[in-house]
Amino acid sequence: MKIKLTLLVLLISLLFVNCDSDPCDSGYTQIKNNDGSSYCLPDYVVGEIQNFEKGNIFYHQEYGIISFNDGNWFDNQNIILNNLDQ
Repeated sequence: MKIKLTLLVLLISLLFVNCDSDPCDSGYTQIKNNDGSSYCLPDYVVGEIQNFEKGNIFYHQEYGIISFNDGNWFDNQNIILNNLDQ
């Protein structure tokens, strides 16, 4: 009886394991570091007002990691991005 109960608990627990390789919520992109760690950045969406409550760094489909500072958008090499909304 103990073996059946143990197998049942094991099978039920496997149902709750998340096999998704992307741990980020919808609207976020996973960024992986060279050391194997990763974090989620909010996606920059063209035409939408960006939410700066969680910071000024976003992920852009074309430019990658971008940041907003002093009224300008910058890429990861600190170059100002003009016409970002086009």
